[in-house]
Amino acid sequence: MRRSMPVVFSVTFVRHGETTANREHRIQGHLDIPLSSVGEKQAVLAGTNMSKKNFSRVYASDLKRAYLTCERILEQNTCVPPPIKVDTRLRERNFGSVEGLHIDEVKSMAAAEGLTWPQYNPPGAETLGVLQERMVCFFKELCQSVYDKNRPAKCDSVDTCESEDFDDIEKLKLLQECDSVENILVVSHGAALKQLYIHLHKTLGCPLPGDQEILNRISPNTGISEYNVQFAPKKYLLHCVRIHDDDHLQGLS
Repeated sequence: MRRSMPVVFSVTFVRHGETTANREHRIQGHLDIPLSSVGEKQAVLAGTNMSKKNFSRVYASDLKRAYLTCERILEQNTCVPPPIKVDTRLRERNFGSVEGLHIDEVKSMAAAEGLTWPQYNPPGAETLGVLQERMVCFFKELCQSVYDKNRPAKCDSVDTCESEDFDDIEKLKLLQECDSVENILVVSHGAALKQLYIHLHKTLGCPLPGDQEILNRISPNTGISEYNVQFAPKKYLLHCVRIHDDDHLQGLS
C-alpha cells in the first residue's frame, strides 16, 4: 500500500489582548467586550513580534476582543496578509449564568457546592469536554485542509520523519528542519486555547518545552504559542516552538 506523504506547516496561536473585564477579574465567556487601551497596545506589540511572518491563512473568533487583536497583529505585518476568516468554534467557553461576575463570586459559588473553580460547571455553561471538542474539531479540519491543498509535501526530507529507523528525538529534529508549506495565525481565547493545548500535548504527545505545569495555566493576554505540525491523514507529529510567550510585553505598564 502506498504511504501517504505528510505535509509540514506552522500554526501560531494567540490569546486576545486585555479587556476591562480581564483587568477587573470578571468572567467574560461569550460577552462581547472590546479591547482596553492596554489590550490594543499588547496586540500591536504581538504584531511587531511576528511582523516578518508570512501568514498564508488567518483565523479569529468572532468576538470583538479576538477579532480586533487579530486586526492589530496584521497591521504590523510587513508581508501582505490574507483576509481574516471568522470561525465561531474559536469562541471562548460559554460560562452560562456566571458571565459578568467577579471571579471571587464564582469561586464562592463553587465552594458552596464543595468544588474548586476548575471543577465547577455553572448553570447553562458549556462543559470543558464540549469546549475541547469544538477546538479539536477546528484543529483537525485545519490540518486536513492544509494537507489537501499542499500534498505531496514540498519538503524533500519530511518523509524521513516517518522512518522507523529514527527515534522520536531524531524525528522531531528533522521536523524542525523542514520548511513549512504554510504559516497560519489563529487568534482565540484563554480557556478555549487551554483545552486545545491539553489535546496537543496530552493526546497527540507533543513534548512540552520547559515547565510541565504550564498546561494548568491560562495564557497571558496576547500570549503566543507556536507549533510545527507534520500531518498525514490521522497521523500527527508536533514540535512546540514556544508556548504562552509574552516576552513582547516587557516594559509595558
